[in-house]
Amino acid sequence: MGVQSYLEENHVFSLEEFRSELGEGRTAYNLLVRAAKKGLADRVMRGVYVSRAGMFAQQEPDPYLVASAVSPDAVMVYHSALELHGLAHSPSRQVQFCTNRATPRFSYRDFGFRRYDPPKSLDSADSIQSTVLVRRPGGVVRVTTRERTLVDCVNRVDRAGGLEEVLRSLSSLPYVDGSNVLAYLRALDSPTAVARTGWLLEQRAGDWYVTDQALGEMRGMLGKGPYYLTRSNEAGTWVPAWRLYLPRNSDNLKRGVNE
Repeated sequence: MGVQSYLEENHVFSLEEFRSELGEGRTAYNLLVRAAKKGLADRVMRGVYVSRAGMFAQQEPDPYLVASAVSPDAVMVYHSALELHGLAHSPSRQVQFCTNRATPRFSYRDFGFRRYDPPKSLDSADSIQSTVLVRRPGGVVRVTTRERTLVDCVNRVDRAGGLEEVLRSLSSLPYVDGSNVLAYLRALDSPTAVARTGWLLEQRAGDWYVTDQALGEMRGMLGKGPYYLTRSNEAGTWVPAWRLYLPRNSDNLKRGVNE
């Protein structure tokens, strides 16, 4: 296969994928560089390319596929995970992903891309178990499971559009697998995440089919506390069952949870 044919068949690709198909030599790479100079490909960032050849000339690439091309271990997280699961209350032009590969922020086609470190307490088995593949036009991307997305977003609302956006988005979940939540919380090893997650699950236990046993196991994972629902450590309403402080606008907060 030549470079032109490769560009006509692959919309988004990494340099590693390109070389695995066309070889490690300089010739193919030099031809790719020439193609980019001619406008037949965009170099999005180091090692990531988007074809502008053939049928891709006027076709916008899927931004999640662009993020996935950064590294083989890339996983879509936080608000991007909400969007991929069809849960996000509001759209975003920011694509969030985690990977072990150090990657600076970058922009492409009106989208911003931001990389995060994977949770340090997760080993490779935990990481794979808490992710799923989602099919997109032109490929597949790896994204956190709905249960991991719930835990990640309620634990870091600052990375998921804010507390109101998180609660409104998660309210559209049809159910939550309590055993999957517990497995991820154990791997995450964060009592604060347990308190925040447990409080939310208790509010929607009937709607999400969360059992009393699962909630009881989460309470057993708590430390002394106190914990806070947001990172600002705002102390409003005290929830003794979860040793958790809600923000001062807790009445509005509870309405958002139960919408």
